[in-house]
Amino acid sequence: MNEEYLRKLNTCIQCGTCIGSCFSGKVTALNTRKILMEYLAKGKPVKEDDTIWFCVTCYACQERCPRGIPLTDILIEARKELVKEKGLPGRLKNAFGFLAEYSALVPARDEHAKLREELGLPLYHSQFVDGARDEVVEIVRKHLGGVVR
Repeated sequence: MNEEYLRKLNTCIQCGTCIGSCFSGKVTALNTRKILMEYLAKGKPVKEDDTIWFCVTCYACQERCPRGIPLTDILIEARKELVKEKGLPGRLKNAFGFLAEYSALVPARDEHAKLREELGLPLYHSQFVDGARDEVVEIVRKHLGGVVR
């Protein structure tokens, strides 16, 4: 964790506004404050707890933090450290693997593309449109590099 983030995180007054503002935390086990405090205490993100991936990066916690702590930005940095150390978690690895290979999170079937053509429907999805598929695959590979295998 960089020094600026460490300094900011140390100003937390434990008010719980981040947790109360968290849309994902209302329906998942995500506890932003707990994750960040453990990150602060241990100096590195917790590896055994995958709840860090439940954050949808809506920035609600960060916008409402009375201390102006860049909570979402710190959480994203923690994720980056985790990915560098142990790769993407299983489900995300599969999802980005599909995205890199098929340009979509759920691979399309060729018969669906054929049916759309027969019905005169446009082939707007990157899975079906030549060039768009290659563009999506290139973007995923550029930004995710070696973490998607």
